[in-house]
Amino acid sequence: MPTPTRIQAQKVTGLTTLVGKTGGIRDLPKFMAAVAEVPDGSTIILDWSRIDLATASYFGAAIVPIIRMTMVGDLDRYFVFAGLDQTSLDELKLVIEYNHLVIFLGDLDRGGGVRNLRVLGKLESPYLETLTAIQSAKSASASGLYKQQDRIGTRIGKTGWVNRLSHLHRLRLVKKHKVGRELVFETVQKGDPNGR
Repeated sequence: MPTPTRIQAQKVTGLTTLVGKTGGIRDLPKFMAAVAEVPDGSTIILDWSRIDLATASYFGAAIVPIIRMTMVGDLDRYFVFAGLDQTSLDELKLVIEYNHLVIFLGDLDRGGGVRNLRVLGKLESPYLETLTAIQSAKSASASGLYKQQDRIGTRIGKTGWVNRLSHLHRLRLVKKHKVGRELVFETVQKGDPNGR
């Protein structure tokens, strides 16, 4: 799995305070340009560590359109948000929940990598269980999850696993690729999802 690309919000915008819908509209093209430089299928760490404040209305105008583009298939990227202070995190949570989105959130380690990967937004328990199973296995297929479901503690058919995996991919929480005739799904970020 290739190393994720880190995009620092402060470098993209040239600012440390990101407020308002107008500011978000102004900066959307800057974020789009930075994301466009990263190859298709890449994981991008959106680093907010040098930002003093980012508001919900800013996130709604500058970042939500990019997330929506990934969900409808117009943009093949995966995002992990990191480095947010508590106030900016609360603002991001507001806009994510209001728009019924789900994203990954992580903590930056000293080397600029991400640890303690977790979901922000409402992800129903069947999808969360499936995501946890993929993260612990690093990659999985519908037939593989179906075969080991007694160990996972779930009893659903293979089609149910396909539907769960497809939904997680649409949300951009897992990557998929073909191995032979089978689709294999894997985590978007290497490392322990529990931060160990």
